[in-house]
Amino acid sequence: MILPLFRHELRSCLFPTAIIAAVVVLYAGVIVGMYDPALGESLALMRDAMPELFAAFGMADQGTTLLEFMANYLYGFLLVALPLVLVAVLASRLVARHIERGSISYLLAQPVGRTRLMLSQASVLVSCLVLLLAVLTAFELTCAQALFPGELDASELVAVNAATFCLWLFLSGVCWAGACVLPNVSAARWAGVALCTLFILVQMLSGIGDELSWLGDVTPLALFDPLGVASGEAGALAGAAVLGISGAAFFALGIAVFARRDLSV
Repeated sequence: MILPLFRHELRSCLFPTAIIAAVVVLYAGVIVGMYDPALGESLALMRDAMPELFAAFGMADQGTTLLEFMANYLYGFLLVALPLVLVAVLASRLVARHIERGSISYLLAQPVGRTRLMLSQASVLVSCLVLLLAVLTAFELTCAQALFPGELDASELVAVNAATFCLWLFLSGVCWAGACVLPNVSAARWAGVALCTLFILVQMLSGIGDELSWLGDVTPLALFDPLGVASGEAGALAGAAVLGISGAAFFALGIAVFARRDLSV
């Protein structure tokens, strides 16, 4: 890693990270507050009136505990889509924008290898995701303790958020590999994001009706089972591990290909 470059890029990426963190925290606070049984009855009525819409966003089951409620209303869609927006911005900023503007030539002119250079850039992206996860976890625990003392098991929430980070790592790895591998800047900026968005859309379609339920098993998002992780199910834990390892592999692939690319700079 190149520490001066890491610090410089991290400072430039803190603003978009802070924006997404604020939005995520806002939604998390709203969802935790909605655990009120009175509001739960209203949500049940809405869900009964629009079952396909709620199912598409992973909200088909309200659950009986605070963690189940959060998993269904927060982790089913919001904590997948919002971090993907951040990943798209950061991958573009850390790779594609440097190539598009020609500033990559100044970075390559430094007496360091391409592998170290891209490891530094990738470390910035992962560090921003870690920061987002830390803020989210701290806020969820604080909010749950303030509103519903004793209702949320901290160890189970940490396990769920660790699995969520594995999912984020997978999504960011796909976007990173696209940014590093594809020669066209526009394709590099959007191909990985488009693929991850397709995964989300297919997952949403799988919840609309029984005839499309099989779609839920054809995307990598099927490996993400927050409630299974919370209860310690072996399959759910293995799925989270596969997502994390796959994400790391995509990062390694992107760095390895970029180190051998011919760049017109």
